[in-house]
Amino acid sequence: MFKDLFYPRQAVLVTAASSEKSNVTAVEWITPIGEKPPLLALSLHNTSLTLDLLCTSMEFVVAIPTERLRDAVLLCGATSGKFIDKFSEASLTQVKARRVAAPLIVEAAANIECRVLNYTSAGDHTLVVGEVVEVTLSKENKEFSPLMFGVAERAMRGRENQAERVLEKPADKQQEKPEKEKAPEKA
Repeated sequence: MFKDLFYPRQAVLVTAASSEKSNVTAVEWITPIGEKPPLLALSLHNTSLTLDLLCTSMEFVVAIPTERLRDAVLLCGATSGKFIDKFSEASLTQVKARRVAAPLIVEAAANIECRVLNYTSAGDHTLVVGEVVEVTLSKENKEFSPLMFGVAERAMRGRENQAERVLEKPADKQQEKPEKEKAPEKA
């Protein structure tokens, strides 16, 4: 597909919250679009819980992960927050943001707090434009490389029906095969 021509690309985590729930998802379709004011755009699937929360609160956080968060990013992109608490399952620590209701992620190299300026339908996705209102850099991750995903990682995530395969432990993948029956020995 045409979108494969854009890989590798940076993967980020996006958080959103309502008064009852918070969620995190992995996003690759994100880009800065303005400096004065600082703006960014991202694309979320129309069925995304994060999109529902974001449209309710009109705020979100973009957390910039490092390589050590690769497994958490894969999990957050392959499962729905409608069924599990992805923060807990991915061992991500939420902390209160300074200017928005969506949580920051402690383990991220940076957190970018945003207010939604607008959103519009884009086929099976929704394009969200946010104004950056606060940026928090991690003290531990002052120098980091962005987490990049290629086409192979893309094939592993973003589909709820593949969640079990992504979440399997290596030992779980090797199912015991039944022993073949031995042919009777000839006398």
